[in-house]
Amino acid sequence: MKKIIWIFTLSILLAGCNQEYEFSTEFTTPTALNSPDSVTIDVASQNNIVLSWTGGGAVVGDVIYQVLFDKVGGDFSNPVYTTLSDLGAEPQLTITHALLNTIARKAGLAPASTGNIIWTVSASKGGEVKLANLSKEISVTRGGGIDYTGDTLYLFGTATENNGAGLEMRKAADGIFIIYTKADVNGNIFFKSSKTDLDAFTCYADANGKIMEGTGTYDITANAEGEIYRITVDMNTQKIAIDKISDIRAIWGATYNVIGNLIYQGNGILKADNCEVKFIMTSRPETDPPSWLSWTEERYYFIANVNGTDKCWGRRDGVSAERPTGSETMAFYELEEFSWNQWEHLWKMSGSLDLKKCTITIDTNKSGLMVHEFSNIQPI
Repeated sequence: MKKIIWIFTLSILLAGCNQEYEFSTEFTTPTALNSPDSVTIDVASQNNIVLSWTGGGAVVGDVIYQVLFDKVGGDFSNPVYTTLSDLGAEPQLTITHALLNTIARKAGLAPASTGNIIWTVSASKGGEVKLANLSKEISVTRGGGIDYTGDTLYLFGTATENNGAGLEMRKAADGIFIIYTKADVNGNIFFKSSKTDLDAFTCYADANGKIMEGTGTYDITANAEGEIYRITVDMNTQKIAIDKISDIRAIWGATYNVIGNLIYQGNGILKADNCEVKFIMTSRPETDPPSWLSWTEERYYFIANVNGTDKCWGRRDGVSAERPTGSETMAFYELEEFSWNQWEHLWKMSGSLDLKKCTITIDTNKSGLMVHEFSNIQPI
């Protein structure tokens, strides 16, 4: 009996295998596009914009949709922006005001202006792509502010220290970018979000120091001897700040004596070579120990002259200094700027540096941080 049941089951399976199945790649494109006729952009708005379409689709299964945006008069052969629909297969696209603002900028619409963009949809299945033979136009009104929310900004211009090839700025916070640099000649500067992208976000500062989107330049004079510029671009306030930085030195907190004077090397790096490190103690009169000192003193920080005033470049968290063990992250050595107070924002030096000479380096943009380090350590 079991044998009969097994033979009957096998015959059903074999019969099923003889049935033919076909994978259909047949599909058509949408026949109607739907979107608002006009949008007034508010980049902070939480109300998203929905573009949708009807008609078309696959005979069997789903198709993948892409939405293409272009300038009025364009044929979508070189769209200004392309993205998949919601979940890739939904017949709609949900976008934010901020993204539509970016698309409008890529389409050539200036801030505080009104213009039109067009959009359409392509469908694909089985490697075949079809573009809908219709498009929809949207009137877009842009605000006057800066909509850039990217993570990169580069300094360009005739006054840059690498002949205008683009210098990477450090992102200090959302919308805030900083660079320490020299200007070799009198000239101009401006900013772009990329060194290579032809459609990169571009901005400049006007004569009043206001950041403006678009093409323009800001005049700057060559640095004085021993002076560098700190250029800060704040997209949030739309302001540029240019500070003159000089006389950067590492000093002992207890005596103010200089450990090393740091000289600008280019590319945002300052360095002091052959710095002699001797911890301060009463048994070493050459270290100028204060009369009140009864312990070994190894605390230090940096002082920099900023626009004519000495500022502390010190430990960012402001807590009591601890001697490093060697397992600290790079952030332990990060510098921030404060008003100078003798016993705040200090570090303790590693015990391995005592009675050594070394190189002290400040890198103003190392992995997105402004940090210092000790290297080339040798006996005195």
